[in-house]
Amino acid sequence: MHRTTLTIDGHSHVLAQGTDMRALKTAAESAVVSGGRFVDLTVVGNVAVSVLVSPGVAIFLTTREVAEDNRDTGDLAEPFEDQLQWDIADLY
Repeated sequence: MHRTTLTIDGHSHVLAQGTDMRALKTAAESAVVSGGRFVDLTVVGNVAVSVLVSPGVAIFLTTREVAEDNRDTGDLAEPFEDQLQWDIADLY
């Protein structure tokens, strides 16, 4: 399974497994063209995050192969960060 980290303006967001990267890139590009807009993400832990994407802000996407995590479904109705202990270092 692939895990992608999105870094915007020095802040990293580890995206939920299975994130549609094509849709995310399209949303980010559209936000820049429009002069700036919030882009919604689902991050590890099944938590919603909105980031403001605007012209002049560098965005980095880093993808690596990781073991599949059955908890990391991207389902915002089932967050798991408070239910189960995990550390961001475990994601790499």
